[in-house]
Amino acid sequence: MLDYPKASYTELKDYKAPLNSYFHRISMSDSKKIRLFYCKPENIEKSKGTILLQQGHNEFIEKYFELIEEFKQRGYSVVSFDWRGQGLSDRMINNTNKQYIENFDIYNDDLTFIMDEIIHKNFPKPLIGFGHSMGGCIMLSSLQKHSNDFDSMILSAPMLGFRNENILSFIFKILYPFVNKSNFMIGSKPNMGKEITFEKNDLTSDKNRYLRTQKLVRNCPKLRLWGVTYRWVNAALKRLNYIRKSNWLKEIDTKVLILNSISDRVVDSSKTLELSKRIKNCKIINFEEVEHEIYLEKDIYRNLMWQQIDTFIK
Repeated sequence: MLDYPKASYTELKDYKAPLNSYFHRISMSDSKKIRLFYCKPENIEKSKGTILLQQGHNEFIEKYFELIEEFKQRGYSVVSFDWRGQGLSDRMINNTNKQYIENFDIYNDDLTFIMDEIIHKNFPKPLIGFGHSMGGCIMLSSLQKHSNDFDSMILSAPMLGFRNENILSFIFKILYPFVNKSNFMIGSKPNMGKEITFEKNDLTSDKNRYLRTQKLVRNCPKLRLWGVTYRWVNAALKRLNYIRKSNWLKEIDTKVLILNSISDRVVDSSKTLELSKRIKNCKIINFEEVEHEIYLEKDIYRNLMWQQIDTFIK
C-alpha cells in the first residue's frame, strides 16, 4: 500500500509479527530515515479506526507485537514507528549505542510528518493515540498541535517525571556546562551492551515476557541502545519543564486515559497524578504492584489494563 523502501525486522519462532504486517523506511525532512510499521485487520470494511502506537525510550516495534495483535484483533489498524535515534531508525550521532537528541521538538516534527503523510492519507478514522513512557510524553505534547486529529489518547506510564529527579537535576546542572554533550550521562548506568538479569530489572514482573525481549535483542543487537547522553537528558528535562509550566494542557478537549503504575521505579507516578488533574477530559487508573511496562506485565494485570482500554475506546 505504501510506496516506500522495505525495512528489516526480527521475530522469534514463538513470537511473530502479526499477519499482513509491513515495515518501511521513511525519509524525514533532514534525510534521516525512520522505520515505520503498519498492519490492518483482515476485514478492513469493518475497521474501527487506527491506533498510532508509540514506544518509550530505548524500545523498538518488535517489543509491541503482542499488543499490536490485540488491537488488530479488536478491529483496528495499527501504525507505529521507531523514534529517530533508537530501534532500527537512523541514529543522530556516529556512536550508534548512545541515545542522543538535541530537542524533543524533533520527535514531534517526525510525528507530525507521519500523521500528515502516512496516517491521514492511508488509514481510517477515528485515530487513537497510544504512547508508553517517553512516547507518552511526546504524544501528550503533540495534543497542543494535534488535539483535533486524535479522537482519544492512551498514555501508559508516561514519562512526566523521573524517579529521584531532584537529585538528577542537581547533579546535571553542575556537570552540564563542562562535559562532552555526547558522553553517557554520569549515574545513568549505561549497560554497555550487557544484559540485565530478570531479577535486577525494573520494567516488568513477568519473566517470560522480559526474557522474550532479550531474545529479540540477541537476534538483532542494533535494536537496543546502551544508555543516554547528556544532550538527551537535557532535552528531556526541558520538555518536562515545558509541560509543567504551560497552560495548554487545560485547553485540551481530547479524551485521555492514563495507565499509572504507583510503584513505578522508572518514572515518577506522583508527577503523572499531578499533571492529570490539569487535563479536563482525563481518566487515570492507578495500578498497584506492577512495574513500568504495564503492557508487558503478568496476565492478571494485563487483563485489568485491557478492561480499562476496552471500556475507554468502545
